[in-house]
Amino acid sequence: MTSWSLISQSYARYVGIPQFCLGVLGNLLNIWIFSRESTYRKVPSTFYLLMASAAGIVQIMSGQIPRFLILGFNNDLTRTSLVWCKCRQFLIATFGGIGMTFQCLSVIDQFLVTSRHVRIRQFSNIKSAHHIVVGVIIVWVLQGIPFLVFNQIQVGTCIINNRILNIYWSYVYFLGLLTATSIIVMITFGILAYRNMHLLKNTAQLNNADQQLTIMICMQIFIVFISVASYGGYNVYALATASIQKDAEQKGKDLVALTVTSLSAFLNYESSFYVFFLSSSRFRRQTRKHICFCCCALHRVTPTEVGLSSLAHR
Repeated sequence: MTSWSLISQSYARYVGIPQFCLGVLGNLLNIWIFSRESTYRKVPSTFYLLMASAAGIVQIMSGQIPRFLILGFNNDLTRTSLVWCKCRQFLIATFGGIGMTFQCLSVIDQFLVTSRHVRIRQFSNIKSAHHIVVGVIIVWVLQGIPFLVFNQIQVGTCIINNRILNIYWSYVYFLGLLTATSIIVMITFGILAYRNMHLLKNTAQLNNADQQLTIMICMQIFIVFISVASYGGYNVYALATASIQKDAEQKGKDLVALTVTSLSAFLNYESSFYVFFLSSSRFRRQTRKHICFCCCALHRVTPTEVGLSSLAHR
């Protein structure tokens, strides 16, 4: 009989860990480039992407590390630490929503900025984006507070010890907000933005930077759909078959499906840098410029250092 448990552990170790490392690196590079480049920093959609990358780091640190420790090494700290049981659920519920909301807002902003109508384009401005970001963070932090209260360790398992909150987490939060709503919003406004881009492609209203940014965001929508829909599909299956008695073989297959889909769900928070790098020549130029600048700065020798070095050898 196939050792499904071994397959699950191997996948978590040899796919999950490299995926996590690349995800953290990609988000750090996004933050570095979007925050240092003034042309990106002053654009609402890239400002939302900057904030999404910051939220993504917290999300994969709090969600993915424990996930591959549980699946790959059978080490679940939520079973022994009540503080971590509460905090991990709060962080996932809060920053997962924050990151996804900012990604949706970046797509909506691209629809606004590519519109033919001046009044619609005026809704896209950096001052409003700053206010929206603050509001989004406050709302998601407030919705996450109940998890700090009701998450408990019972019979060696970290659970949500409240029926209403449990229903909210399973159906409203994950399937409703993070899966269905985010996919609908991103696909709808992504199609509209792409349509606007083609309508304005040969006019002076849309410059090359806006075109490339629209393509970057539309490419990211595809990754979001694959990652979120796959894990959402598994959760629908798990909820639908929760009352069915399963044999060891089926439980093993379900464990592999859980491992693959749960880790792939984090691609939503990890892949943006690589998607942007592949889809935009402008983003590639900015990335190379900043990396080359950093390398040159590390190898640059200042006159003071030269003087101190010569004195040391006299």
